[in-house]
Amino acid sequence: MLIDHTADPMIRLLVDVTRRAETHGAALAHAHREVGRALASCVARHVTLEEATIEHVTGTSVGVRIREGEEPIVLAMLRAGLFLAEGVWERFARSSLVLHDSRADTPPVLPASNRVVVVVDAVINTGKSLRALLDPLEKLGVKQIVIVALVGYRPTVELLVSEKPHIDVVVARLSDRSFVGRGPTDTGGRLFGTTTWGLEP
Repeated sequence: MLIDHTADPMIRLLVDVTRRAETHGAALAHAHREVGRALASCVARHVTLEEATIEHVTGTSVGVRIREGEEPIVLAMLRAGLFLAEGVWERFARSSLVLHDSRADTPPVLPASNRVVVVVDAVINTGKSLRALLDPLEKLGVKQIVIVALVGYRPTVELLVSEKPHIDVVVARLSDRSFVGRGPTDTGGRLFGTTTWGLEP
């Protein structure tokens, strides 16, 4: 299912910061985390909560926590997906953050049975990196796969949703323009402050 926040006023404000040319380095990483924190609410609907005893200011009370053993696994597609993934990860106590190099030949080995796995990338363009992960993850017996992205190329995202309707694809913004960053426009380079090094693809 596609969950598109393109028209959501709060998400638009958060995403606007990430699109500004003057935002880079630590400021851009912070902006990505803010978007991740906001999009985490779409992941939360798949998380099972259970009651737990908490210490309230008035004494012992009943609160909630994620059911033990079902904490989400947040899979950050490196390198540009890292900070967006950190924002999602921060919202779920006792969840795990796993870093994945999209150029790797094999997906990471995860204890994902009956867990929500959140695959996070900054940009979905061709979807090639994501597709390489989805079937192996499904074979692990996951409870739910949720893809979270800052921006998604509309034709790719719509095709992905039609191919895998049981997977939630959450995007802060859909774009009708296919865009692959190069040099100073590379998202990873802008995030990590390396656009002037001459090393970006």
